[in-house]
Amino acid sequence: MANLLIFPTAVRVGRAGVKSMTPERVTEALETLAAILPEAIIGLNGQGLVDLWSPGATSTFGWSEEAVLSKAPPAALGFARDGHFECASPVRTKDGSPVDVEFRLAQRPSGGMLLVAEAGARTKAEARLRELLEAAPDAILEVDREGRILLLNRATEKLFGYSRKELLGTPIESLLPEAFRGRHAGHRGSYSASATTRPMGQGLTLAARRRDGSEFPVEIGLSPIRTGDSFSVLAIVRDVTERKAFEEQIRRANQELEARNSEVERANQLKSEFLASMSHELRTPLHTIIGFTELLEEEIQGPLNEAQKRFVGHVHRDSVHLLELINDILDLSKIEANRMELRIESFDAREVVRDALQGMTPAAQAKDITIEERMGRPVFVLADRVRFREILANLLSNAIKFTPKGGSVWIDQSTATPELAAISVSDTGVGIAQADQDAIFDRFRQVGSATSGVREGTGLGLAIVKRLVEMHGGTVTVESAPGRGSVFTFTVPTDPARSREQPVVLVIEDEPSGRELMASYLQPLGIHIEFAGTAEAGLAMAHRIGPDAITLDLQLPDRNGWRVLEDLRATPAMSRVPIFVVSVLDKDPAAFQRGATEYLQKPVGKEALLRALRRHAPDRFGRIEQDSLRPK
Repeated sequence: MANLLIFPTAVRVGRAGVKSMTPERVTEALETLAAILPEAIIGLNGQGLVDLWSPGATSTFGWSEEAVLSKAPPAALGFARDGHFECASPVRTKDGSPVDVEFRLAQRPSGGMLLVAEAGARTKAEARLRELLEAAPDAILEVDREGRILLLNRATEKLFGYSRKELLGTPIESLLPEAFRGRHAGHRGSYSASATTRPMGQGLTLAARRRDGSEFPVEIGLSPIRTGDSFSVLAIVRDVTERKAFEEQIRRANQELEARNSEVERANQLKSEFLASMSHELRTPLHTIIGFTELLEEEIQGPLNEAQKRFVGHVHRDSVHLLELINDILDLSKIEANRMELRIESFDAREVVRDALQGMTPAAQAKDITIEERMGRPVFVLADRVRFREILANLLSNAIKFTPKGGSVWIDQSTATPELAAISVSDTGVGIAQADQDAIFDRFRQVGSATSGVREGTGLGLAIVKRLVEMHGGTVTVESAPGRGSVFTFTVPTDPARSREQPVVLVIEDEPSGRELMASYLQPLGIHIEFAGTAEAGLAMAHRIGPDAITLDLQLPDRNGWRVLEDLRATPAMSRVPIFVVSVLDKDPAAFQRGATEYLQKPVGKEALLRALRRHAPDRFGRIEQDSLRPK
């Protein structure tokens, strides 16, 4: 042991350290290393004869130490007759088999040389590949054309319960459930005929069989291996038992969730239908009570004393409040039961805003609250006009209710996106705490008291607002803080045809000269023109671009112009677009009944066309200066 410790130290200090050792010590250390190292170590003396042949050399090349000592080294290792080393390629063993080795040579101080044979690059690569194969977590097998197992890794033994010795050379079918073994040979033949790297049995549930007979689900990937004329298949097998069990749990959980959701939806629908029915039943007697109390307050049938007037006032006021509650419940139940239909149309939101403000003026005046519209420019939206006003009325009612006397309420707008307009209702009221802002949109929820100190309303207004806005494809948000007022903002789709800056006229005309004339009239004024030469093209373009006005020739090559007019008017989006019939034919008295906005007989003058545009679409063409009507 002492010699082994000393020798490496001598090696590390370099050649000078080795020279300081006696020849006997060097020989002793060298022989000791040769005996314990796995590498093949060969020593030649000054005469070229073998004087050292390690156990590693015997196992690598096949010659025993007795067979080569004091003799010339075997020529199969690359030695010439004179002992000169030529590094034969390939190096061969005693039985003539090639062996992949690389030699390292060193001259010995006493003469001769020392050779150390190490595994070659190919052998190292194969060893590395074997290490990777054994480290793989999935079972890996190589199978020949006849289905015999040629190679397998440690994971295969663990997965199937067989030893490597038991599996090598056995048919791959031994790892399949018995029900699939008979058909598998045919599947192997089909794969061999058109082998590609792919998963096995796509869309199918695959199973494998262990030594103990138990079966389990697997995924298998196949890759062909071609070496010269030989063919084999590399199969990677993964146990998916845990994943399948997890997927089954998720599937069952989803089924249970769907069943519960269906029950909840059904219960919700029944509840909404019941509320809708009951609300209708309650509204009839309430209308009677309200009507008769109003008659009593008018004292048509005789005067009332002060107490009677006060009693009748209480009945009337509470009946109106109850009717509002029933109306809110009816609206909400319709929404939740999907029985409320929106009638979408294009309109300037400012018109409905002004109407809603006017309706809330008495309530605002009673508290000396200023209400105003700050919309500015036109805001064309695609919405249900009635429901849009209902959204505004609910938001305004809340704003007035929670704003102290002398406060302010106003409505303004902004552009959320090119496709959405944002309408805001702001107030200088009591405000809402951050913690309560999510709850205010729940049904029957009120998070504070009105400025009168009394809880008013049904608690359904904001819930209805949220659902109506969402039915339009928008959202509603609130910004508020106690004592700093509130801003409720909701979005609705804009009308892209009317929101664009440049007005657009669609000219449906098959004559090139007619199209050129229209262009010469309108394009210099900043009006965009789109042309269609056929009825089909005109209908398609009208729905695609949403023009602000249409000129329609009656004599089109593929369809009569009156039919085109009827088709356009049958579409809600085109129901309000001005359509001017332009024709050489005499005016038809029934043109307006058929849907024409005006009948312009050819040749159409520039002034007549522009006046028609300004008259029937002033919001889009009214900005054209009057001087533009005069020829330049």
